[in-house]
Amino acid sequence: MYYNLGKNKMAKGSVIHQINIKVDQKDLALIDAKAARYGISRSAMIKLFAINGELTVDMAQSLQKPLS
Repeated sequence: MYYNLGKNKMAKGSVIHQINIKVDQKDLALIDAKAARYGISRSAMIKLFAINGELTVDMAQSLQKPLS
């Protein structure tokens, strides 16, 4: 008998991937509270953050190439 371990297939053959992140207890509590406020799971909340979030970096100085 053959078992396909490590891949969770949904309907229509799409593959779901699992990721692991590390957060401290304080951050986890904030994530859980926000997810509870919206009535969604922790996983769904993190997915929404990742898909909809944007990161902006404002640097006081421009980057310089290292001397090599």
